[in-house]
Parts: sequence; structure tokens; C-alpha cells
Amino acid sequence: MEFLRTDAIFMEILQERKTITGFLDAVFGFLRRNTDFYHVKKHPNENVGFAKGVREQILFGAMQRYDPDCKLNNLAADSNENDGLYAPPAIEEVEIETEEVDMEQKAVTNLSETTKSCEIITPKNNTRKVDFAANDYKNGACFAEYCWSQTLTEVELHVKLPADLQTAKSICIDIKPDRISVHSRKDPKNTVIHGQISTRYKHNDAVWTITEGKLTISMDKGKEMWWERFFTSEDAIDTKKIDCERYIDDLPEDSQAAIQKLRVQQMEQDIVNNGQEINDSEKNTMERLRMAWDAEGSPFKGQPFDPSVVKFS
Repeated sequence: MEFLRTDAIFMEILQERKTITGFLDAVFGFLRRNTDFYHVKKHPNENVGFAKGVREQILFGAMQRYDPDCKLNNLAADSNENDGLYAPPAIEEVEIETEEVDMEQKAVTNLSETTKSCEIITPKNNTRKVDFAANDYKNGACFAEYCWSQTLTEVELHVKLPADLQTAKSICIDIKPDRISVHSRKDPKNTVIHGQISTRYKHNDAVWTITEGKLTISMDKGKEMWWERFFTSEDAIDTKKIDCERYIDDLPEDSQAAIQKLRVQQMEQDIVNNGQEINDSEKNTMERLRMAWDAEGSPFKGQPFDPSVVKFS
């Protein structure tokens, strides 16, 4: 099982750091150095980082998911055998509105379950004017009231909400393995959108947020592949025109290790060129990553160590 492998990796870090505080310091330090976790988006079209407040939502949702005292403890968080076809409902991130500032705070609750016909239903005329950014339908498709985007491993659905249904407590979101439905809590017949999903996805890992009159549902795909459509009622997109770029985190672990090795070697060379001394912690990290160069499965195995083949900004 996959969690046994990750447990072994984390246990090594925990034994080295001794305490939970030290362990978390290592985790967040890694995120700071190697990902865009701490980068705050300055405009919606930016492809890296998160909007203000989203980091906290992600962390809170993860803590609640594994909290034995939380109602969500039945999500079978440790199960990696679930292929997304049969799983408990997704986490609902509830938006709380305040009178003084327009802040997005989320609490976690269970989604209710409903069954409806499989069709896309256009929202009412009282929809607030919301414009979709190009990034909202990157590698996907855009329609009048909704759009969707995708990477090789993830897919996002963006839906315009009517003016009277723009808070988490006013709508019900039903996420099933084969369909998604959004409707009013007070009037279930008042449906915003309902459709049959075209391809298998991991509905138990799906999360959603409401920002500026727009509902965003994020989900992991059942397997790595490019979707031709989100709902079965759509026309297929041309997958040959998809932007197939991949982030380092999406690459296999052996490739990630090789790239990280080059990055650290470059950092080591820069430090030496600047006349700075390398502390024990940096030496230890560099030594571990240096071993990845000739690790089994590394694309650089057997080649002379040459950090110049990769340029880092």
C-alpha cells in the first residue's frame, strides 16, 4: 500500500527532527524551497501559487480529514485502493461571510446526497456578472455559465452562481462518482447545474470553494489521461492542441530526485563561487541529493555529474 512507503519516508524525517514541531518545520521548509505553496497570486491569470487565504483552507481541510474527533473521520483517508468509483462524499469547504470585510473562511461539513436527471441546467437570469479567466478553461472548454480546465492529473470545474446562491449555506453540492449537481438548499428544484461526468475521477478527494460569485470544484483524475470533455453532453475537444507542460511535482520520483540533485549542486557551486561556507545541514542535504544522480531509474545514471545541463532561475 502506498501509505506504507510514505510513512517510511516521513518516519525517517521524524526520527531525525525528534519532535512534531521539528518535523513540520522540515515539511514547510521543503514547500518553501521547492514549490509555489507560499506564492500568493497577484492576478487570476497567474499560473503559479494560490489566491490569498487558500493555503490556510488546504491545511485546515487536511487536518480535519484525519482528525478522529471530526465527523469526516469516515473518509477512509488511508485507503489508496479506492479508484474513485466508490468512495464517501467530498469535503465541503463552507464560506463564512462577515459584514466588515469580504473574507473567505471555510469550515468542513458533509455534503448531502440527491439524485437528478443527467443534464446541464442553465442558471437563472439573476446570475452576477462573472468573467472566466483564460486559466479557468486551460486545456478544457468554456461555456456561457461554466467552464473547466485540466492538467494530466487534475481537473477543475468553474460555475457561475446566481446572486442569491453565492454562499455555502445557500447551496447544496452533490458530488458522485458519475455526476455533479448543484442546487438551492431551500428549493431543490432550483438547480444551477447538473451533469453526467464523462470520465472516472476520485470524487472522495474533491474539494470546492466559492469566490466572487463563482463555484470552483477541484478533483483528481482516476488515472493520468487527457479528458476530451467534462460532461457527457459536451462536444469533444481536440486533445492534440493541449498544452502538455508538467510541473516537477508531477514527474516520477526518480526524475524529481535527479532534478533536485542538479538544483542543489547548482546552489552549492553558487555558494562556493561567492566565497561562502556551507554549513553541516546544507552538506547533509546535498550529499543525500547527490546520491540520486546515479540512482536506479534516474535519467542521468551513468553520466558525469554536470549541473550545467539544467538552468534554474
